[in-house]
Amino acid sequence: MSNEENHIDKLLADWLAGNAKEKDKEAIKQWAAESEENLALLENLKDVWSEKSPEPILVNAEEKIHEMWEAGMQETESNKTLWKAVWRYAAAILLLISVSGSLYFYMESSDPEPTVVAHSNYVIRENPSGQKTKLFLPDGSVAYLNSSSRIKFIQGFSGNERRILLSGEAYFEVAKNKEKPFVVESQGLETVALGTAFNVNAYPGQDELSVSLVEGKVEIRQLGNQGDRLILSPGREASLIQSTNEVLERSFDPMAIIGWKDGKLVFSNAAFDQVKIKLERWFGVKIEVRGDIPQDWHVSTIYEGQNLKNILTDLQYAKNFAYEIKGDNITIRF
Repeated sequence: MSNEENHIDKLLADWLAGNAKEKDKEAIKQWAAESEENLALLENLKDVWSEKSPEPILVNAEEKIHEMWEAGMQETESNKTLWKAVWRYAAAILLLISVSGSLYFYMESSDPEPTVVAHSNYVIRENPSGQKTKLFLPDGSVAYLNSSSRIKFIQGFSGNERRILLSGEAYFEVAKNKEKPFVVESQGLETVALGTAFNVNAYPGQDELSVSLVEGKVEIRQLGNQGDRLILSPGREASLIQSTNEVLERSFDPMAIIGWKDGKLVFSNAAFDQVKIKLERWFGVKIEVRGDIPQDWHVSTIYEGQNLKNILTDLQYAKNFAYEIKGDNITIRF
């Protein structure tokens, strides 16, 4: 790609991200006026970029680039030249944005706090509350990272295993590799898989940690206690109760456990505290409660594509409370 193309990519990236200065906007206008191809490319690129996914899941740059390229290759032969240009620019621009505004942080293994370094051993991917991310891992596995969650892994999965350090919740679709086990370490639990799909819920501070197997087979073991191991079959879940150090095995409702990765906010006989925590993580807000919470509060429902106001209004009718929204701060009064 020429220096001129690189410059245009950068200008378009700033423009699409809403960060373009007036002189940059003028430069884009001049570039678009140079040819009908440039003008058509600009309009099509704007349309492509404005498309919205129905799922509240953000994808990483690698996947978005792949989707853009695949979509471009499906265009008709008559528009092939133009659309190749559109997708090339879209991919290049997304890559620029992902590099400049990435959620990746790098750190030396000897430093406990994330720092930016030129050469690092670990990659950390972290979501704030209100954000969910779908990631492609170095081995071809896919990880759906829930809000307020973080994973850490060695660059390229070098070594004799593929180890993920998880804080929070994630769903994994593991690429098969019998020679290199896939291990998720989460708050005292290790989940070992060769090729499977499973969910791990291990937020800091919660008493119950769970591993829910959707397909394949996993082995669950407690760190520091190699004698006790549990093999899960599909549809089964292992939960560690940290206060009693007890491990329970049971069946689970797939929708209740993994609906979040498909944009479904699921409450299954949920107490108020569970509803509050989920809403805070899902929407990135802080909820303050005033008054006495009813002892009989339990909610079983599914929300999809609903904003916070709609959800609170719906719950309000059933549970008789008042609420007030001020930015990211919510007050609920009983």
